[in-house]
Amino acid sequence: MENEELESEELDEFESEETDREIVVPGEVLTEDVEHFIPGRGTLLNKNKTKIIALNIGLKQIKKNYINVIPLRGFYTPKPGDKVIALVIDKNPVKYKCDINAKDLAVLKPRNAIKRGRIKSFRGGSQGSSNMESEEFEVGDILIAKIISADRLNMPELTIVGKYLGKRVNGIVITIDPPKIPRVIGRNGSMIKLLKNLTKCNIFVTQNGRIWIKGENIAYERLLFDAIKKIENEAHTVGLTDRMSHYIESEKQKRGIK
Repeated sequence: MENEELESEELDEFESEETDREIVVPGEVLTEDVEHFIPGRGTLLNKNKTKIIALNIGLKQIKKNYINVIPLRGFYTPKPGDKVIALVIDKNPVKYKCDINAKDLAVLKPRNAIKRGRIKSFRGGSQGSSNMESEEFEVGDILIAKIISADRLNMPELTIVGKYLGKRVNGIVITIDPPKIPRVIGRNGSMIKLLKNLTKCNIFVTQNGRIWIKGENIAYERLLFDAIKKIENEAHTVGLTDRMSHYIESEKQKRGIK
């Protein structure tokens, strides 16, 4: 049940990419139809405002009337509302410092790590109160968190108050290029459903390029790890979902996994 809920959450976070498998390079003209199209991510208008050109190497994407270029490689830029997998690397009484696979570390303050208990009732008809206390973490703990603030002047700030957020125990964390995350999910969730069904693993995908997996045994986890890395390496190719289905079934036979 948890696996299905996580999947629906991920699909809300990552809209499927309407992306051509055409690789473009910086300076390449994407369209001269500036009346019907608007420059989006990774693109700009030329000086005469007659053409939309690419700013970096990547995949051309047309979404509604926007033309974007999805980079083949990139780094994670924190944005409020993003779900991330964070690694606790330092702690003191006022905050935790976390690695979120970005240029800067993020901070988690105790007020944003509240563990809400059940509401306690009291005699005498009093209103009652909720039992709230901050969770405590250790260096090395893995957290699924949400970014609540991010700007150029301050370290990104995290919260673990919310559905599906909090500490993850056991399992494995995989890191891939953040721009490849939509390919792990696939159009309408096709790829992630395939991965879950064929490897019997729970998967939680986040925008900072990190993926938490937990399977029935280590053999399934290793297979899923290899499959995700293959997706990362072949993200720019066509027919990837069908090819991954064949790859996983073939690897299961080779590795003796039922």
